Parts: sequence; structure tokens; C-alpha cells
Amino acid sequence: MNERSLLGRLTASIWQIGLGLAALQALVCGCVASSEEQVDPAEEVSLAVNPTPVSQHGALHVDGNRIKDAHGDVVQLRGMSLFWSQWGQTGGPGNEYYKASVVNSLVDSWNVSLVRAALGVEPDGYLANPTAEENRVRTVVNAAVAKGVYVIIDWHDHNAHQHTQQARDFFTRMARDYKNTPNVIFEIFNEPLDYHSWSQVKTYAEDVIGAIRGQGANNLVVVGTPTWSQDVDVAANNPITQYGNIAYTLHFYAGSHKQALRNKATTALNRGIALFVTEWGTTHASGNTGLDLAESQAWINFMDANKLSWANWSLNRKNETAAALLPHANTTGPWVSSELSPSGTFVKQKLLDATQDPGDDDDDPPPSPSFQFSVSSSINPWWIQVNVANSGQTITGVTAKVGSATYPLTLQSWGDWTISPPSAVPAGTQVIFTATSSNGAVGTFTSAPWPG
Repeated sequence: MNERSLLGRLTASIWQIGLGLAALQALVCGCVASSEEQVDPAEEVSLAVNPTPVSQHGALHVDGNRIKDAHGDVVQLRGMSLFWSQWGQTGGPGNEYYKASVVNSLVDSWNVSLVRAALGVEPDGYLANPTAEENRVRTVVNAAVAKGVYVIIDWHDHNAHQHTQQARDFFTRMARDYKNTPNVIFEIFNEPLDYHSWSQVKTYAEDVIGAIRGQGANNLVVVGTPTWSQDVDVAANNPITQYGNIAYTLHFYAGSHKQALRNKATTALNRGIALFVTEWGTTHASGNTGLDLAESQAWINFMDANKLSWANWSLNRKNETAAALLPHANTTGPWVSSELSPSGTFVKQKLLDATQDPGDDDDDPPPSPSFQFSVSSSINPWWIQVNVANSGQTITGVTAKVGSATYPLTLQSWGDWTISPPSAVPAGTQVIFTATSSNGAVGTFTSAPWPG
């Protein structure tokens, strides 16, 4: 266990002890209940032995192509996205659910470790009514913090680079107020469109991230990618290097996006960037029709294999297939089964099936036992060559991590993966190979010290 891991776990233990002592003091002083109204001490103790996701994992950070917690363990969050914040009541079903009671129900009854507040920017959103929209988001954020789960503040905009100053101003306030709140994740550009270049998105992102970091906030930032946040491979070719602790957005709708998009995601991961599925649907990309639960399961398998955090679109009662609730559902929560749509029923069950702990005990996902790595005897400081196999599967990508640099390898006709790195591998370096196979499994291997 490294020092950071030890410190993190010690902090969590102190937090738990503190809760127990506080509960005991309250009982002794009569602050909790009178002598005629006894409280079961087990109820208080349970607070200490069942920490929330955030109390257990703390602030998130990016390490290579993984998102890790304060202890250095890989984290996979799962939860729900709310609908566009500006549409509700007389205008539609969305912001009816921007309530603390809704967040409480999602945590208590759906087992979410993540909630996404989708700040609608335009039309009729934040640009037109900034105070009202910001207040809705703050309600959700504060409720998530109170329940100890993670929360995404999402600038839900398709043209964010045209609203750079407004985004800077908004995220400056959010960073100022939540820079010491480990629950909070900033998503600064929901879905750039197919005609927005990565250069445009990157320039915007660097500007807004600069405003966030300028407030002293090192919260995880998630950056959208071109073509409705599908071109993650393009972003991986030219990632943001000016600032750290950045992941990149991957969105999919199972009725429209299948193996080809998973291949793009694998390419991006192999090139060394971290991905965060801040929005995905069980349906056609329109959000209506095309319910595909088999393909949804294939995506869930892929996300689990690669430890990708996700939020399903969306918790609302709009009369469309992607809505988790039916039109007659209540707007406070909790919801009985007859209020859930087929999509909502499926997603809720997946959330309940998931482990209560979003963390991973290891620094990285364990390699599949069927992966076999064989480093060539032809290696030298300017040549990396490895053969990788996974029984019954096709290897779809291999990377080599040399120090802080990660290089994608090329498959050669004779079956090995190779690269001539731009810089010589220092003698004695242990190269870390990561391979992905066609079933979504990931294997890692650390080489012997590299020859000089």
C-alpha cells in the first residue's frame, strides 16, 4: 500500500470513528432522544460502518487512461443523468426532477453513486435565465453532497465554444464554491456537433479549464469530443496537456451505436486518455424508438471491462423511449415498478446488480488470466516489440507505457506489435504493456528492465 493509499484509508477511518463518537455523545447528552424515546445504537453505528461512496473514495484523479480515487484505486461510478434543466412544469418534464427528494430516492432505491445535473444552456436555458437555472443545479449538487455521492455539473450545450465567456463565468463560480468538495465533477461541453473540429473544442476547453484551475480547483474535468462526443479517438491524437486531471466524454445510444464506436473507444484508451460515459441511452440516438437492451448489455459489459464510469439518459417522464419513467410517474420519488419505463426498469436493475462499492482494490484492473505477453529478444532502446495473445479472442490494441509517456503499438504482418519510440527507452526502465481484446477484456504486463 502506498503512502497516499495509507493516508486516504486512515482519513476514512478517522471519519468513521468521529461519527461513532458523535453519535455516542449525542446519546449520552440526550440530544438524540429522551429517555422515553430510545434510539437503537445500531442505527448510529451503521453510519460509521457503511461509508458513502465519497467518504470512502474521496477526490477523483486521472492516472493514465484510468480514473482513480484518493487511495490510488480505480473507480467506476454508475448513475443517472437528469433531463435538460430548462424544460419542466408547463414547458416539459425535465426540471420537475431537480429536487433533493429525487436525489435521495436515486441513492437509496437505485444504488447510484453518481448523479448528473444537465444545465440546459440554450434554447430558453441558462443564457436566458441564468439565476433560475444555476439554482436548479445547485439544488441537485447540494443534495448529492449531503448523500455522499458524486455529481456532474454538466454545461449541457451543443455550441459551448460560442458561449465561452458565459461558461467561464459559470464555472468560475462553481469552482470557487466547490473546489474543496470531492463530490463535484465539471463537464464543460456536453456534445460538440459533427461539424465542430477538435481544435475548436480544445481551444474552448483550455480556456474554461484555465478559469477552473485559476480558482484553485483541481476537481476532475470532463471534456466533450466532436460528433456528439463520439470522436474520442480524434481527441486522443491531440489531448490537452496544459492542465491535468482531465477525462474525455464518450456518449452512445445502443440502438444506433455499436461495435464500431466501441472500437473507437478502445483506440482512445490505447492511446492513453481516460474516458467518462457521462450520457448513454438504451435507444436510438434520437432518444425515441429503437430500444435495444441486448446492445445495451454489450455496452455495459464493455464499460465494466474497461472500468468506465457512466450516467444513463435520463431520469424524466417525457413520453419517449429513453425516459426512465412513464408519463404518469410522480415527480418526487421513490417510484414503484409501474412508474418505470422498459428502459428505466432495465437500467435500475443494472444499478442494483452493481457492487455497492464503486472502487477497485487494485491500482489497475487485473489482467485476464488468459492474456499472454512475450517481449521480443530484438528489443533495444529504439525498438519495442511484443507478442500478445488472449485465448479465443482477437487482440484489438496494444500500448506501451515508458515512464509518463504511452505509445500505441502497430500490429505487424508476422503477428507482433511494434513501435520505434520517439525517444530512447532508458536502460533499466520497466515498460508497462496494456492490451485489449475483442471481448473488451484488458490485460497488462510489466517487462523486465529494458536493455541499454
